[in-house]
Amino acid sequence: MTKHLEIVGQAFGQHIQSTLVTKGLAGGPDVPSGYHAIASIVFADQAALDAAMASAGPALADIPNFTNSEPVMLIGERLDG
Repeated sequence: MTKHLEIVGQAFGQHIQSTLVTKGLAGGPDVPSGYHAIASIVFADQAALDAAMASAGPALADIPNFTNSEPVMLIGERLDG
């Protein structure tokens, strides 16, 4: 995780507003987690996300170095309130 997050930081760093990485523990009571880890990366706006994705190559290329799982990407909008 440390090495991959370093690569993510090098690729996206200047565009990232905040990051939270969590380890999947469960999908509900007595249900195994469907995910090993979830990284939530917050960008200031769509332009920052677009710029980060344009430089995502090294971070995406590193994924097979630590998992054989297919990554799932979800792009959403933060809801405050």
